[in-house]
Amino acid sequence: MKLTAIGLIAMVAIVMQLSPTMAWHLQPCLLPIINPPEPPTAGCCQALRDQGPCMCYFIKNTWIGPTIQAPNGHKLFADCNVPYPSC
Repeated sequence: MKLTAIGLIAMVAIVMQLSPTMAWHLQPCLLPIINPPEPPTAGCCQALRDQGPCMCYFIKNTWIGPTIQAPNGHKLFADCNVPYPSC
């Protein structure tokens, strides 16, 4: 799934509205999820671990959920060796 710059800005805005605190911690994961050749950073992987229980909130959201549920989202969790949430 490729996003345009406008799509990325919209996605960040939506995430920030959902929960600014969680969004701040997940910010390092935005590039790897929209640009799969980009490997996740240690900061991204740590954020996935730290925010794990909150991920279901994002997954169930109609705006950001499809991005997380897409193959790139699953790949991000796999690349970080973090189990994909079962919500």
